[in-house]
Amino acid sequence: MATQKASPSPSSDLASLNGVSWFSVWRRRLYWLISALSGTLETEREIVELRTEKERLRSEKKRIENETEQIKRDNERLAELESKIDGLFLKYNIGLEIPRKPEKP
Repeated sequence: MATQKASPSPSSDLASLNGVSWFSVWRRRLYWLISALSGTLETEREIVELRTEKERLRSEKKRIENETEQIKRDNERLAELESKIDGLFLKYNIGLEIPRKPEKP
């Protein structure tokens, strides 16, 4: 029959800590764990903020691109209308003189 090894007694664990109580060891471990989790939560919050900012910038970029396209269409339309006006002026021989500066008396 196989013999079972006895589990180490709490006193033997304490002896291996070289005079450090189990409470202070676990306290340090818990402090480290809480610090690690706190850092993780902070990092996750920053990631969410960066994603939100990225989406805001994407929508702003899209809005600017749409406005730019609208301005291009407006400019093309204005150029077309100016061309028609110039054509009508030539057709009906309408010439507007450029105003001249009066000469000094």
